[in-house]
Amino acid sequence: MIGRAVLACIAMGVSALSTSGQPRPAEPLPPLNVVVTIPPLEGLVQPLLPMGSTLTALMPPGKGEHGYEFKPADLAALSKADIVVSIGLGLEPNLDEVLKKTARPDRQEVGFGRVVGLEPAAGGAHDHAEPDHEGHDHEGHAHHGPDQHLWLDPVLCADLVPVLAQAVVKSLESKSGLTELQREELVRAEAVHLVAVTRVDEAWRKRLAPLAGRAIVTHHDAFSRPAERYGLRIAGVVRASHSTEPTPGQVAEVVQAIRKEGVRTIFIEPQFDPKAAKRIATAAGVEIGTLDPLGGGDWFKLMETNLAALERGLRDPEPAKPAPSASTQDDRKP
Repeated sequence: MIGRAVLACIAMGVSALSTSGQPRPAEPLPPLNVVVTIPPLEGLVQPLLPMGSTLTALMPPGKGEHGYEFKPADLAALSKADIVVSIGLGLEPNLDEVLKKTARPDRQEVGFGRVVGLEPAAGGAHDHAEPDHEGHDHEGHAHHGPDQHLWLDPVLCADLVPVLAQAVVKSLESKSGLTELQREELVRAEAVHLVAVTRVDEAWRKRLAPLAGRAIVTHHDAFSRPAERYGLRIAGVVRASHSTEPTPGQVAEVVQAIRKEGVRTIFIEPQFDPKAAKRIATAAGVEIGTLDPLGGGDWFKLMETNLAALERGLRDPEPAKPAPSASTQDDRKP
């Protein structure tokens, strides 16, 4: 696997190659059939695929990411897939069982949780040492086990990119082999994509730095990773469980947390009914914003939209402009 620094140098050299001595074009790469479990993974995989490849997300946009049940069409898609990319950590129940039923010896399977060391690899050992975010308790809401929303952390996504690129290489090798020029083309694609993902991390760091330490309330516990990464605090969540509505006691706890922490905005999610969040916002006298954990398949757009929403919801309100005095108004008359 090529290091990030080397890939960045390759990416910066792409424009130079285009102006001084064009490299000979590589033979077209055969298309691949790729299946991802949730929409955000589409945007993390697509830039690495050969032209003409098919990319299918099993979970349609707009649905909640927890407890997705596989359908017959999903089994058919998995049985034909050259590469399957999932999150793991229990987000896709029974996925391992389904993959065994549709097993192919040449299929590449990438589990995000295994890549970043939060889930045992095939040999039972963790790949990396990463914080597991276990046991966080945000104003009475505890989540057990690692936070599953790995794709909302750009740093972890940058760790995923080289593994995805390697899966593409292995899949193409099993199909028809690769020429040296084709390998160079794939390395360039990986380098450019990794730089783009790294720039998302840089944007989050730069734009949230002035807001570090501020508290947020989210619809469910999906944003603890980016909050921890970029210096924000989770004061509370509207739904302690993604599958049940909050109780009156939980609503009261969130309202209390909002007042205690000086929260300015409650962030709802489009996958949930907003009624409970709106009741809390009204009771606490705060604004409502939107953070979307899933989006429509474009990971870069998803991350930019969420970053802009955080900026709007956390920045200090603009001071009210003083009303013009009567004498000033009189002066304006002709």
